[in-house]
Amino acid sequence: MRRYLLPISLAVLSFGVVLPGMLFYLSKDWNRDHVIVGKPVAPAVKLQAQATVAAPQGFDEREALRISQAAIGNQLGDYTFLDRGGRTVRLADYRGKPLVISMIYTHCPIICATTTRSLSALKLSQDALGEDSFGVLTIGFDTENDTPEAMDDFAKRMGVNLPKWEFASADPETIKKLSKDLGFVFFPTDEGGYNHITQTTFVDGQGKVYRQIYGDEFENKTLLEPLKDMIYNIKTAEPGLAGLSNKIKLFCTVYDDKSGKYEISYNYFYAVGLGVLVSLSIIGWIVFEYRRSPKRSHPGHD
Repeated sequence: MRRYLLPISLAVLSFGVVLPGMLFYLSKDWNRDHVIVGKPVAPAVKLQAQATVAAPQGFDEREALRISQAAIGNQLGDYTFLDRGGRTVRLADYRGKPLVISMIYTHCPIICATTTRSLSALKLSQDALGEDSFGVLTIGFDTENDTPEAMDDFAKRMGVNLPKWEFASADPETIKKLSKDLGFVFFPTDEGGYNHITQTTFVDGQGKVYRQIYGDEFENKTLLEPLKDMIYNIKTAEPGLAGLSNKIKLFCTVYDDKSGKYEISYNYFYAVGLGVLVSLSIIGWIVFEYRRSPKRSHPGHD
């Protein structure tokens, strides 16, 4: 029996440790199938346009999407804006933390308002990721009409109450340069509105475009996943125990479909610990049975 003891023990130990991990990854808690990929892909582009107005010649959806995706990795300039109170805001003020940028115009009939309300779902991430861990900046690109007063009124109409979310205005040259950096394409219509690609841009802590998402309505996880990735990439770079602790938190931060929030779950480690305990118990029992086996007193028998 002695010759089989080590293989049996190793098999039992492997089963007890690996199986809980496999079950954890296959469970709905891990839910990796909903991760939104922000590298060059082919998502649908939604254009803002009044129903009775044809898109101006030269506005090409495929080209708009190409420009938007090509902007990933761009370094944003340190542009200056005016907030709702007329105070100066600089993009450099947001460095060191992820930033979500949404370009809108306040006279937009439907889409810009829907997008802004959808972004309110970012509030659901603050419990898990930290209230002060990222910023949100909504910028009016209609420089003639999107004054600080108009942006303030728009924010109030949207019912925005998320901390670290600012609404800003800028001059035409700043909007032109920022739009190029973001890959944001827009054209005026003959009726006074705009056709534009409906994109939300995620900027990392170094001020580079990290990811683009498209559309005006999102699942909560569509917005939260890029932030989680960026925030923990910053935190896990910390040295020593702090970095290790954040790596564990990143591994254990999972999305709960029912609540629509990210939560920290240590179920994987609990499952592995239980598996190790069960395995050790079985090995102990095998060793005990081996020691008390009558064959041990007869060396000539296997």
